[in-house]
Order: sequence, then C-alpha cells, then structure tokens
Amino acid sequence: MRHDIKTLKTFFEIANGKKFFVAQKFIACLLYNIAELLPPIAAAGIIAVVTENNIGGIWYYVVLYFVFYIIYLAMYAWHQRVYTILAGYYHYEVQQMLFEHIANNDTIFDKISQGKIMDTCTDDVRYLVDVVDAASWIFADAIQLVIIFVIFAFNNIFIAIIALAIDLTYIILMDYNSHMVARYYEGTRKHEDKIADTLNQMLGQLHQVKSFNLMPSLKKKLNSTYGKWNQQYSKRRFHMTVRNSGMPMIVYTGKILMYVFLAHLVVSGKMTIDTLVLLISYFEMVIDVSDDMLEFVLNLSNYGVRVNRIKTILDYQQDNIDYGNLENDYILGSVEFNHVYADINKHKVLQNVSFKAYPNEITAIVGHPGSGKTTVINLLYRLIRVKSGSILIDDESIYNYSEKVYSNNVSGVFQKPFSFKMSIAENLALVDTNRNNQIEACKRIGIHQEIAALPRGYNTILDSEHPVLTDGQIQKLSIARAILTGAEILLFDEVTSNIDPVATKDIINILKDLKDDHTIIITTHNPELMHIADRVVVLNKGKVSAKGVNKEVLKRSNLYKELITAHFTGPSVIE
Repeated sequence: MRHDIKTLKTFFEIANGKKFFVAQKFIACLLYNIAELLPPIAAAGIIAVVTENNIGGIWYYVVLYFVFYIIYLAMYAWHQRVYTILAGYYHYEVQQMLFEHIANNDTIFDKISQGKIMDTCTDDVRYLVDVVDAASWIFADAIQLVIIFVIFAFNNIFIAIIALAIDLTYIILMDYNSHMVARYYEGTRKHEDKIADTLNQMLGQLHQVKSFNLMPSLKKKLNSTYGKWNQQYSKRRFHMTVRNSGMPMIVYTGKILMYVFLAHLVVSGKMTIDTLVLLISYFEMVIDVSDDMLEFVLNLSNYGVRVNRIKTILDYQQDNIDYGNLENDYILGSVEFNHVYADINKHKVLQNVSFKAYPNEITAIVGHPGSGKTTVINLLYRLIRVKSGSILIDDESIYNYSEKVYSNNVSGVFQKPFSFKMSIAENLALVDTNRNNQIEACKRIGIHQEIAALPRGYNTILDSEHPVLTDGQIQKLSIARAILTGAEILLFDEVTSNIDPVATKDIINILKDLKDDHTIIITTHNPELMHIADRVVVLNKGKVSAKGVNKEVLKRSNLYKELITAHFTGPSVIE
C-alpha cells in the first residue's frame, strides 16, 4: 500500500489541477458503493414479509428496491461524467507539458531512448485518469467493507471476526501479489522500449541496413532483448496465475465455513431467514468488493509504472540558457563574436573565435567538417552556451534579450529541409496566420507559382511518405517560413547540401535578394555559395584561420582557396 500512496503523490505532483472534480470522483464512487448496500436490505425485507405471510407488504419493499437501484445507477452516471472530464484534462494537459518540457530539454534524447519518450507521450498519458479512478474505487471499496463488517458485528460479533480474518488474509496476500505483477510489468516495459527504439532506428536507416547486410546482427540483438522481455513476462504471468487460481481458494474455503456456521445459527433458532439472506448477500459482496479493490490495487501498481515514466521525463533538466529582460525590438542586425570559446561534452569545439557580420551582407562561415561551423549557428540559436567570451547583437549580449525579442529577430533554416504533416498554409501559419503575408513571402522566395499549380494550392497536405514537393521546394518553403518571422538576422546551415543543383541556384538568388534587408550568416562547403558571400570566416579545428572581405581572404588563405575550388568545375569563382 505504501507504493500506491507514493504513486498518488507522484501523480499529483505531475497533474495537480481539477481538484474539485477529483473530489467529486471520490464522493461519487463512495456514494455508489453505499447505494450498492441498499438493495439487499429491500431483498431481506421481501423475505421477511413472505415468511410472515404479509403479501400486501411486499409492494413496499419492491418499490423500495427500485428506488435503491435508481440511486445506485444515478451515482454511477455521476462517476462516469466526472471520469470523462478528468480523462480529457489529464491527457491534454500532461501531454502538452511533456511536449514543452522535451522541447526545452532536447538533450534528453542522449539519456532516454526516443522509443520510450514516444511511448510515454502517446500511450502512458492515456492512463493518468485511471490513477484517480483506481484510487477513488479503492477508497470507496475500503469504506464499503468497513460498513459491511459493522453490520456483521451488529448481528453477530463472531461472524464479523471470521469474515474480517478471511478478508484481511486475502487482501494482504493479493496486495503482495499485485506488487510482484507490477514489478515484472515494469521489466517488460523496459525491454519493450529497447525493442521499439531498435525498430525505429532500423526503419529510419532501412536502406543502409539492407546495403550493409546489418539485418542478421540487428535481428540477433532484437532476439536477445526479446529473450529478456520473455523472462520478465513469464514471471509476471506466473504471479497472475497464482492470483487467479491459488488465492481464491482462501476465499472459497472461508465462504464454506461461514455458510455452515450461519446455517447452524438458523437451525438452532438464533437467526431468522431474512437475516441469513442479508448476511449471505453482504458476505458475497465482501468477496466481490475485495476482488474489485484488489484489481484496482493491481491496476494502480501498473499505473505507477506509467506515472514514474512520465515523472522521469519531467525530472530531466538540462542546463537551459535563460533569457534576459531587454525588450528593445529595434534590431539593426550587426552580429559580433568576441573571443568565443565553446565546448560540447567537454570537447573543445571553438577556441578564441572572433568575427563580425553586418546588415545587408552575407557572411559565410567555412571550413572542413568538424571545424566548428554548425557550432557557430547553434550558439546563435542559443542551443548551447559559450564557455567564455561574448556574442553580441547590436553591441548587446544575446543573453540579455527577452525570449520574444530574440525569437522575433533571429531565425533561419537548417541543413535538412522539413515540414509538418499538414497543409502548406498550416505550415506557414505556424509563424504567420495571415494568408496575404504567406503568399507575399512565397512570391519573394519564388515558390508561389509552384504551390498555386498544385490541385489544392496552399491547402495541399505535405506528407514525407507521399511527397508533392521536392526537397528543394521544401527548403524554399522553409525559407519563406523563416522570413515570415520578420527576423532581421537569418541563419542558413548548409542549406544546399541536400538539394539538387537547380534548387541550389534558386537558393543563391534568394540569398542575394534577402541580404538587401537582412543580416545573412551561412555555413557552407558549396563553392557557389562561398562565391556570393561578402565576408568570409575560415575555421580550422575550431579556430579562425582567416576572416574579412571575400576577395582578400581568398588571396591570403590557402585553406579557403582549397575549399572554394574543391569540386568546382566552372569558371573562376572569384575574379
């Protein structure tokens, strides 16, 4: 029982709203169980008037019987209504809480598998309402049992002691069994998460898996995990079998002894028939209520596993970068790295990096893979924090701006184009719901005509499994979404690495246009993009090896010459 109390405590730490409805749930279940005690009284009354040959009085108890059942059903309807309200609340609120927490702590995927996180967010949250449901029924069943034992004691104290001893023995053994079942249930879930995570990785890299013939090794890994799952599952089923076949023998043996004793009391004239019927009805109810309560105890133990999985995610905290209070939204767009050092997982990535990017210019950050280009972008996105040094926008630290001001003024596009499985208009509406603004942004990017040519235009659903736009078009749509933010500073991280040459030329023209009213910072290994940059920062092993105006850097940096001429088959890129 201690574990169940801990589960409830954890549950209310996660979801502490709707307390008025939670209270209603407990009251509705309690009144329902009390109402359940009333029909046997009417039934005993019918037996009493029959044995007294008072047939006329039977109608009073028949009507009373129906009234009791109406009350009983009304309490159940109340319980169902409250359950529905709480189910909707817990599912939505906790799921949103999880989504927001994961978004703010994206390094959680380094500690908790994606399969487990997905399963928790979609499956475990559905059962939160059942925690309250199970707890309220356990409470109501316990009160109902107390009332029944008081009725037993009122009629015969010895009967009450026998009934209490049988029931307590049954409950204690079953409670232990419940926790053993929950323990092995947690074990099965852990291995199910590993299986799901492996399958997700296989599906995400299916071509590589087939190409390198990795399936036998992955299958061996899955079989090993399945074997461990099967061990946990078998132990759980063993305890379930004991629960459903061995434990009831205690009750059935006690029930026979109880009925023999009650029959003796009737034969000896110490108990009337109507009292016998009432006590037998209540003792049968004791067994049913105990079974129900123990079933809810078992369920609550299982729900505790789900609650703890949710709590594990919500307890995860990364070193988030706080925003400041500066509300100055008049940003010109100058960006300065001033002796910046940055580490990732204690590995030195940037060392003493300094450079400036100016409005109405394209600044290219170039270098070999691993030189620190993407880290520069991630620092500007505030995904990581500088170890030392400073990053300034308009001579103000980026950590001083408020979240609203910063997000309104710094935006961009990542390497791999992406879209959500919703319409084109809905994808753009995530930033700006004004359809005219959406169309103007798409016209500026040069994708409006392509969208308009689709059968459903802007209402076309984007689905990666059944693509209607090319990767290049999705990338241009991502740029349109970025400029809809109204940001002064636009960041582009290797935006042409996953698109075809024709789309690359379009992106180049887009960048030339956007620099007229933006500060553009790009990371790239594409010589054509390097060619259009006004300024260049050359990184080599996390350090700046050259920086300045494009032509000047080309003249004095052998590394930049190597980068800008690599794989380039056209005319001289710098004239």
